[in-house]
Amino acid sequence: MGGKLKTLLVSLVPINHALVFDFDQFSHLRTQSAIMKFTSVLAFFLATLTASATPLYKRQNVTSGGGTVPVIITGGPAVSGSQSNVTTTTLFNSTSTLNITQLYQIATQVNQTLQSESSSGIIIVTNWRSIETLSFFCSIVFNTSKTIVITENFLWGVPILSSSDAEGRGTLVAGRDKVVYSGVFPPYTVPVGVLSGQKNVQWFFDACEPTLIASNSTIRTQYSNFTSAQISSNASSGTNTSSSSSGPLVPIIYEEGYSQSLIQSLSSSIQGLVVVSSGTSHNSTVASWTSVDFPVVYASDGSSGHDGSGIGFISNTSIPQGAISAGYLSPIQAQTLLSIAIHNQVTSSSELQQIFPVSQQ
Repeated sequence: MGGKLKTLLVSLVPINHALVFDFDQFSHLRTQSAIMKFTSVLAFFLATLTASATPLYKRQNVTSGGGTVPVIITGGPAVSGSQSNVTTTTLFNSTSTLNITQLYQIATQVNQTLQSESSSGIIIVTNWRSIETLSFFCSIVFNTSKTIVITENFLWGVPILSSSDAEGRGTLVAGRDKVVYSGVFPPYTVPVGVLSGQKNVQWFFDACEPTLIASNSTIRTQYSNFTSAQISSNASSGTNTSSSSSGPLVPIIYEEGYSQSLIQSLSSSIQGLVVVSSGTSHNSTVASWTSVDFPVVYASDGSSGHDGSGIGFISNTSIPQGAISAGYLSPIQAQTLLSIAIHNQVTSSSELQQIFPVSQQ
């Protein structure tokens, strides 16, 4: 598959798993017959992956002078406190993309930390596969001026958390290139600052939040329930009720790689769908999505950068009837926002069109 997005991410929330299929290994799925075989395999996984991803709650203190830094571990390298006093909480040791159930488990722990008056923020360490999902999820779910830093190594996040100017910028991503990025956008695309030395951050502009999550945004003013850090017993909504109480199932598929028969075979199992668009409506294999009973969001693969990365944009004029445009959100971000919306029983096209950034143009 071309572009940066080389995985088909299926959030198997009801069974607390996330399946990641590498298209370098599964390129043959582009043909319809092979896709139908893949559907059978997917159905098998849906039926057999029933083990729960039980979180491991483990607290330890790493002391080496300085202030106290709260760190949540969900994957990535182990914490060794060589420069700071670090209080760590290990939830997972995941090497794959975090699913929506795990994200809400993280949110619960983050909420407890941020509610402390002595807390100025928190660092969440995760694996590289989860940077985009986790940073965007935190951007939507946490409406706070306190600093939330997502990173692969907690040492990269310590200077950011220590900076008073980090507050009020939304969730931040600390990259291995010593650059600080906004968590609202695809990873490593919109820099907001840079580490200057080991202890300081040079910010590029005064603190402000991206439009999508600003205090006057639609998400903040009309959908404040999105900030709930709990996953409820009625998490799945809409006409499809095959998912368990854990949350909605929202897969990502490529526009040129599916058929109506594939969608029909999955329709009873999913609560939403994200389609990676080719960019023009006449290339779509589906003329209309008005007949399906779950929301469908079209997203650009964003492969505009010199390395296959970047921020793309898809408008309402480039998608089939009945679908929703993700605007500048990446497919993974669209999947995350749609999952949060469905979890909060926001499923109608009119409501979803309000929360995706294309409606703000």
